[in-house]
Amino acid sequence: MAKEAVATTDVKVVSGKGSVTILNATGENVIIRNSLGQTVANTVLTVDNATIAVPQGIVIVTVGGNTVKAIVK
Repeated sequence: MAKEAVATTDVKVVSGKGSVTILNATGENVIIRNSLGQTVANTVLTVDNATIAVPQGIVIVTVGGNTVKAIVK
């Protein structure tokens, strides 16, 4: 299956196998929550291409002021 990519302005959130990759978001605060609303990651990105390990399932990714859902396989 193909990876899903969701664009939030110039920032891209790409779900993968056991991870979420966030592109073009240097300096942005990133919060990743699971479907229960529990925070699984909360960080400020220092690189343009950051891969964050997350549990399998639906996650809610907030980058700056933009929020998207992603399915992690």
